[in-house]
Amino acid sequence: MQPPVPAEPLSYVLNASQFARKCPQANTDKELVELMTSTGDIEDCLHLNVYTTQLPGKCNTLHPVMFYIHGGSFRVGSSHDYRPDYLLEKDIVLVVIQYRLGPLGFLSLQNEDISGNMGLLDQLLALKWVNKHIVHFCGNPKQVTIFGQSSGAGAVSLMLASPMTRDADLFHRAIIQSGSGLCDWALDDHPERHAKIIASLAKCPNSTDEEITTCLRKLTPYQLFIAHADYLVGVLLTEGRAVGGNNGGNHAIVQTVGANKFLVEDPKVSYANGNFLKIPMMIGVTKHEGTFFVGNIYDFILDRLNATNNTDFLTSTFLQAVLKFSGIVDPTGAITDIFETKFFQTEEVGNFTAMIPGLIDICGDTLIKSCTFKTARFNYDQVTYLYSFNYKGHLTKFGHGEEVNYPFSGGVAHSDDLIYLFPHGNGTLNEDEKIIARTMVELWTNFAIYGDPTPALGVEYWPPMSTYYGPYLRIDKESSVETNFLSEYYVTINEGLNSLEPEINGSNLESPKQFFYIFLLFVIYFVMLT
Repeated sequence: MQPPVPAEPLSYVLNASQFARKCPQANTDKELVELMTSTGDIEDCLHLNVYTTQLPGKCNTLHPVMFYIHGGSFRVGSSHDYRPDYLLEKDIVLVVIQYRLGPLGFLSLQNEDISGNMGLLDQLLALKWVNKHIVHFCGNPKQVTIFGQSSGAGAVSLMLASPMTRDADLFHRAIIQSGSGLCDWALDDHPERHAKIIASLAKCPNSTDEEITTCLRKLTPYQLFIAHADYLVGVLLTEGRAVGGNNGGNHAIVQTVGANKFLVEDPKVSYANGNFLKIPMMIGVTKHEGTFFVGNIYDFILDRLNATNNTDFLTSTFLQAVLKFSGIVDPTGAITDIFETKFFQTEEVGNFTAMIPGLIDICGDTLIKSCTFKTARFNYDQVTYLYSFNYKGHLTKFGHGEEVNYPFSGGVAHSDDLIYLFPHGNGTLNEDEKIIARTMVELWTNFAIYGDPTPALGVEYWPPMSTYYGPYLRIDKESSVETNFLSEYYVTINEGLNSLEPEINGSNLESPKQFFYIFLLFVIYFVMLT
C-alpha cells in the first residue's frame, strides 16, 4: 500500500510470450481461491503490454501511442482482457496497463504510511515509463492519447486534474468512455473513516494510526479483500447504498498528507475553476448506461424483497430506494418527487414493467451520463468531440458474460462499446457488426493520429462541440450528428422497451478473425513495489 517506484534494469532476458500476473482482486470464487493459494508477492503485479506492428529497433517511423486504462470499479480487471486485434489495423502503438485494485490500490488512512491513490500513481508511473521507453517500440512519446472506460474513464479525467501531470508532457489527447472523475462514485469523501471500518472488519485494533497501519500491512491480500467485501456488503445492507462518494477502499481520494499527492482538491472544484489540463478530448456514453445498474437494483431490492409485484412498495418506497442505492441523498423526498414527475407517467408508477424505461434512464443519467456530459462541457472551449454509442448488436457485456434472468434486456449496455474496439471473448462479429467495429476503430485511431476522428467509415464529418449542448455524434448503423445531447437522457422512455432488443440481421460468422494483424506483444515488468 505504498506508492510505486521504478524497477531496476533487468539482468536477464524477459520471457514476454505470455501474459503476466493479474493484480489481486476478489470478484469471483476463482479469484478468491487464487488469493488464498497464491505464493510470492502477488501485489507485485504492475505490468504493461505493448503492442506494435514494427520490430523494435527497426522503426521506419514513430507511431502515435494509445494508452488504455481498464475499468471495473477500481476493483476488478486486467490487461489480459484488451487485445490489439482491431486497433492495430491502424498505424498506432497500443499500451494496456495494470494497476493495483481495491484496498491494495485505494485504501487510505490519510497518513504518510497509507496515503491513498496508489492505483492512480501506478497509472502515472506507467505513463512515465511510456514517455521514456516507448520510442524503442516505434511509439512517439510526443503523441500519446490516454483512453479509458467506466472507472478507467474516471482515471483519465482525474489525470487531467492532477497537479502531478500538469507540466509533465506525458499525454496530449484524451478519450473518455462512460465515466468521469466528476461522477459521485469516483471519489471517497471520508477515506480515513472507511479505512478504519475495513481494518476493524479485518480484526485490526481500533487504536492508534500506527497500530492500525502495522496490522493492515501484516494482512494477506485475501484477508484484506475479504474485509473490504464485508464492508461493501454492510454498507449495502444497512444503508441501502451501492455507489456514491461515501463508500471506501476502491475510490480516489483528495490527499491531505504524503509526498505524492495525486489529487489536492475535489475534481469537481478543479474542473469548475478550470484548474485542469485542457487538451483535445473525445468523450461519450452508451445508449442504455442504466441497464447494468437496474439489474443490480432488481437483484438487491426487488428480487431479495420479493417485491416485483408489490404495488404499494413500488408506489411509495421503491423510487427513493433506487436513488439511495445510486448514492443520491434525499431526506425530504423532494428529489424523488421530481424524478417521478420527469421520468414516469402517473399510471406507470407501481407497475415495475411499465417503470423499466424510466428506471434505466434515471440510473444511466445519474451515474454515468450527467457527469460525463459535465466533463465535456467544462472542456468544450477546447476541441471536444461528444458522442453517444447507440448501436445494438447481438453481443453484449450486460451480465458480465453470465446468464441473467431479468424482465428486460441490456440494450446498448454499459461497456458494449468496447466490443467494437477489443475482441469480445469467444464472440464473433456478424457482417453488420464488423462495419460498426471498423467505424469505431477509425474514429478512435483517427483522433489519436490526427486529432480529428473523421472521416471514418459511415461518418464523413463529426463537428466538435460548439455549444453547451453539442453537437454530438450518435454512433449507430446509420450514424448521425445531433444538436442536443440532453435528448439522450430520456432515450429509453422515448423509444420504449423494444429499443433494448437487438436487430435480427446479418450472419454470425464462426470462421477467421475479423481483422488480420501482425503484432508483437511485449509484457514489460515496469515497476517494483517497495
